[in-house]
Amino acid sequence: MCWPECARAIAALLWVWAAAPQAAELSCAPLRRAAPLDQAQVEHGHGLLWRVSGTPAGTSYVLGTMHVAAPRVMKVMDAVQTQFAASGVFALEVLLDDTAMQKLGSAMFYRDGRRLSNIVDDGLFAAIARHLAAYGVSEAMAEMMKPWAAFTTMSMPVGATALPLDLQLMSAARKAGKDVLGLESIVEQLAVFESVSEPDQVAMLREVVCHYGTFQQELGEMVDAYVARDLAALVEQAMRYESVEKDAFMDKLLWARNVRMAARIAPLLAAGHAFIAIGALHLPGQRGVLHLLEQQGYRVEAVY
Repeated sequence: MCWPECARAIAALLWVWAAAPQAAELSCAPLRRAAPLDQAQVEHGHGLLWRVSGTPAGTSYVLGTMHVAAPRVMKVMDAVQTQFAASGVFALEVLLDDTAMQKLGSAMFYRDGRRLSNIVDDGLFAAIARHLAAYGVSEAMAEMMKPWAAFTTMSMPVGATALPLDLQLMSAARKAGKDVLGLESIVEQLAVFESVSEPDQVAMLREVVCHYGTFQQELGEMVDAYVARDLAALVEQAMRYESVEKDAFMDKLLWARNVRMAARIAPLLAAGHAFIAIGALHLPGQRGVLHLLEQQGYRVEAVY
């Protein structure tokens, strides 16, 4: 029998295994479903293109967009071409010129020596790096990304290279010689993310990483709802899960910005013949931009 020798060999192997660095585990909590939403009660729950009237200067239009370049989403450009062509001014959420893109790129990364791997645990960072690799982000680059930059990247579909709908409309407006402007500055948009505390950013990042497959599948469902012009379904999908961190973030990302954008849209409507493109989730509901415009005395009706 080889018992003494075998025992020593097994003990040695176990020691080597225990001493070797093990792959860190990713700690995940289950998603928490929010209370069911009665979609029938969502104000302005159906339609992507909305006619806004009530000023002698002329009718304007507000289009709900989706910030992805899926071919089905891009077909909306054909559906709104008549109203778009007749407009003299085109406005979108933010004017992404070269300066804005440079500010965005700079803001996404730590510049003070910190590293994402020092802020999150090993298991989470390993999963982050693995997912970001599918977006063409190296591990070295992932190390430098702020948590909000990582989770917004992973909230998009993999392989998206074409310009999203709103930016294609911006390009078309410039080629047509229209006045093009942003309702917000890139500084204001970045402030939404930068104002979220680092622990809350990490909490939202962990949720995206832990449930990446679920969120990617539901992104496809959101495209389905968008193409069907079902804004109520979009709201349900966006609000399907709840957490303290996410709820606070949505207050900044949607509701506070809705008030700001509605205020800045009003002068464009007063001048007439404007075509305004903003994310579709900003439109519906009692805290949506369309309701806020109605409160200012404008008439709003869906035309597509």
